[in-house]
Amino acid sequence: MNYKYKTDQAVNELVKYKINFSKIYNTYLFNNKWINEIEDDYYSEKIKNIKNLLHKQLKHGHKQAEYLQDLLDYIWTKVEYIEDYKYSSFEFFELFSDKMSDITSHESIPASNSDLYKEYKIDSSSEATNESELFNFLRFHSSGMNDFQTEIDFEKGRLLFVLSVYSEALKDLHGFIYSIHMDAEYIDFKSLDFEDFIITPKNIKENLCHINLNKKSVAHLFRILLEEDFLVFDEINENNNRLEMKRFVQNNFSYQNNENQRTSIHSFNREYSEVASPSSSEVKAHKEFIDEFILKLQNRKNRLRD
Repeated sequence: MNYKYKTDQAVNELVKYKINFSKIYNTYLFNNKWINEIEDDYYSEKIKNIKNLLHKQLKHGHKQAEYLQDLLDYIWTKVEYIEDYKYSSFEFFELFSDKMSDITSHESIPASNSDLYKEYKIDSSSEATNESELFNFLRFHSSGMNDFQTEIDFEKGRLLFVLSVYSEALKDLHGFIYSIHMDAEYIDFKSLDFEDFIITPKNIKENLCHINLNKKSVAHLFRILLEEDFLVFDEINENNNRLEMKRFVQNNFSYQNNENQRTSIHSFNREYSEVASPSSSEVKAHKEFIDEFILKLQNRKNRLRD
C-alpha cells in the first residue's frame, strides 16, 4: 500500500479551510460540515488517523527526515495562513468576507441551535451544560462579539470557537511531527513502538498538581528541568527520556489557560517543540523565562536568614 499517498491525502483533508454560510438555516459550515456537528473529539480522531498512517509511512518508507520536513513546512504554511485571522471578535468576518461563500442548499439539514442559545443567555457560566468549553470561549470573548444579542451573533461565535479548536489541533499535529523530526536521524523507525507517540492516556487523574503558568511557560520550565538533569526518566535513551517527561507532565499536571482556569495538560507537543526551537524569537523567549525564574529565586534567597 502507498502509505505516503494515504498520509498526504489525510493531511490535505485536514488542512482544507472552507467556510460557507447557509441563508436558509442561518448557520455555517466548515469544510462542508455543519458547525454544531463538529464534536469535541472530531479533530482528535482525524489526527489520530494521520498519526497511524504516518507511522506506517515512516516504518516502510524512505528518506523519513526529508518527508517529515515536507509535512512540517506544508502544515505550518496553513497555520500561518489561519493565524492571520483573529478568532476573538467579529472583525474576523470583515477580514474573511471575500473568502466566505453563501449557499442556498445542502444535502443535509442542521440541527437548530436555538435551545443552546437560550441556555447560554440564561446562564453562560453554567458548568452543567455539555457545551462548557464553548460557553467559556463565548463568555470570555463576548465583548468583541456584540454580547451575542441575536442568534446570528451566537452562530458567528460558535464558528469562531470551531476555528479556534481547529487552529489548536493543527498546531498540536505540527508539534507532534516536529518532536519526531528532531530525532529522526537517531530513530530506527522499523523497530520503534510508535504507540508510545500516539496513544493518549486513557485514565486522566482527577487530582492533578496545578502549575500557575500558561502552557508555554510549563514547557519552558520542564525543558530546563530535563536538560539540566534535574529530572531523568531514561538515562540511556535521550528520545525516550523526553517522551517519558512529556507523558509524566500530561498525566500529572494542569496549567492556567487564557481564561485563568485550571486545565489538564492533555498534550503539549507543540509548546515543547516551540520552546526547544533554535529560532531567534524562541531563544529570546526562553532567556526571558530564565530571567524571570532567576529573579524569583534571587528574591527567595534574599528573604532567607542566615
